[in-house]
Amino acid sequence: MISMGMTSKGQNVDGAPAGNSSSEWIISSSSSPFQANKRYSLDPPFGSDYSPPASPQNELDPLSSYFLNLQSEDSDVRKTAIEYIINTLSNPDNEKLIKNHLPTIVVLSTESPFDDISEAFTNFLKPIQDKYHIPKQRTTVFTSESQLPPLNTDDELTRKLFQDVFLQHGRVNHLTRILGWHPQYLEKFLLAYNTIMRDPGPLPLHWRNYIGILAAARYKCSYIIALQEHEFLMNNGDARWLQGIDHIPAKLKNLLKVIELLAHQPWLLPKLDIEYLVKGTDAWSIAELVHAMVLICTFLSLSGFVFCCGISPECGLSESNNLSSSFSLNDSDCEIEDTAATENTAKVMELLKNRRSQQDDEDEDQSHDRQQDFHNAGDDSQSSTTTTTTTTTTSTSFGGNDSSSSTLSQSSDRMSDFSRYIGNNTMTHTDFDVSSKLYNIFSAQEYSWREHGYELVSRYFPDAAPLLDEEFSFVYTMTYYKFNNNTDIDTLPFRRAVWYYVQRVKGMLHDDYNYQEVNMFLSRSLKNFVKKAVCFPETIKRDDYSKLGYSLKPDEKCHLSLLAVCSHKQASLLYGLYSVMNYQNRR
Repeated sequence: MISMGMTSKGQNVDGAPAGNSSSEWIISSSSSPFQANKRYSLDPPFGSDYSPPASPQNELDPLSSYFLNLQSEDSDVRKTAIEYIINTLSNPDNEKLIKNHLPTIVVLSTESPFDDISEAFTNFLKPIQDKYHIPKQRTTVFTSESQLPPLNTDDELTRKLFQDVFLQHGRVNHLTRILGWHPQYLEKFLLAYNTIMRDPGPLPLHWRNYIGILAAARYKCSYIIALQEHEFLMNNGDARWLQGIDHIPAKLKNLLKVIELLAHQPWLLPKLDIEYLVKGTDAWSIAELVHAMVLICTFLSLSGFVFCCGISPECGLSESNNLSSSFSLNDSDCEIEDTAATENTAKVMELLKNRRSQQDDEDEDQSHDRQQDFHNAGDDSQSSTTTTTTTTTTSTSFGGNDSSSSTLSQSSDRMSDFSRYIGNNTMTHTDFDVSSKLYNIFSAQEYSWREHGYELVSRYFPDAAPLLDEEFSFVYTMTYYKFNNNTDIDTLPFRRAVWYYVQRVKGMLHDDYNYQEVNMFLSRSLKNFVKKAVCFPETIKRDDYSKLGYSLKPDEKCHLSLLAVCSHKQASLLYGLYSVMNYQNRR
């Protein structure tokens, strides 16, 4: 991986609107890239059609403070807490306590990077596993647990990041675990995420969570919705808002059209006059609107990543703490063979090795039609590596359905009801038409992140701008100089093709990129996967993940997914920021 220096954070935002301060700001620790928040976050979210269960951490719970003590860096403090908790729960008279804390215990046994915690609670669960019908927990339904980065990994940076996350939240959630494949990116992601979600900024904390919910609902991502609903309540959000958009302030409702366009047809956003957002009694300030744009694009991107990697629900964050709703698959289940991968991989290896000389030839011959190349790059039927892929499925056990044709679904009826966060804003994806008279191709030369977007974010949310810039730059350049088992390979043309293909799908043109490379390096099936990731990720199937047309390891598929969703994040953000700039220029 290319090493990049960390950009220091900007100064705190001054002059945030007085009416938008939250009763609780979470300040980043100076000694850690994460906020110094020690709250235990395992309670389930709740909504309109059921009452919240009794919290295991209320004042009457004898174990509350001991569970909190597990989030201590001091091993002696953790040891004392572990012994007290297990001794208390082992008392036959305390079966009710076991039932109340069972999701927490399962999380501690499976999502702790500290061996003393995971081993103690794993051993506690063994004799009662059958009694309480505890299924095997899965981080992702696309990859076996043995292939994931271990929570107690020997890699120093990954271990430090996992431990810091656990000390703050009482768990290493599945999204963080998956990103542990790429620890240098994870470090930058967490810095940026905590800044826009938890540090001082234009918007109150619970508004940030709710905007995340609204964005994730566009892609039907119940995983992100559950996490954000939970944090919304932790940030003192009004539980009535979780009943749906009929219960939210008019100011938030006014944002729904922007979210809809950014999710499905962002090229229409420049045609939207955003004056209605920044005028009147429910007006957004420009600083708030910029912050909202960053949040919307972040959660659209994260929702895509969740589906790309098949991330399964978090124990304790689904309705009613229903453990049986978690996925339970054996590591050997549903292995799908991609018969085209070997041949296509050999082809792309040859292309990558010969790319330097080919580039010299192309530099001399610029006679091809760049406009046509741009059009062809977005054509799903075109690719130079179009070997037909067939699959062999060794098992079809996925909730009773054929796993190769089933999308990632989650069992809670309430979590599947996304309409409460969407309302009448029912737009869906339509492919960008390069010849349309209704909208224009977006020129990245006329409005780019580096020259324009960064400056606008920096003006209104200075802490976030350098961290977003570093996240974009790092993902674009991140490389291990490997392609499956091939080493010392410069994969830049392949990675660049993914990045620019995504922005092509979103109607964005880069004059300095040769769009012939898209169909040269990307197989038809890989283009299909990437397009789903950034346009309608909820439709991604296990088949799509398994049959990319190339021999890629799970960590490389994660890398590919990051390239796609971060390019999407940047493209959507540029549309949003451009609309803000347009309004400012008209004033």
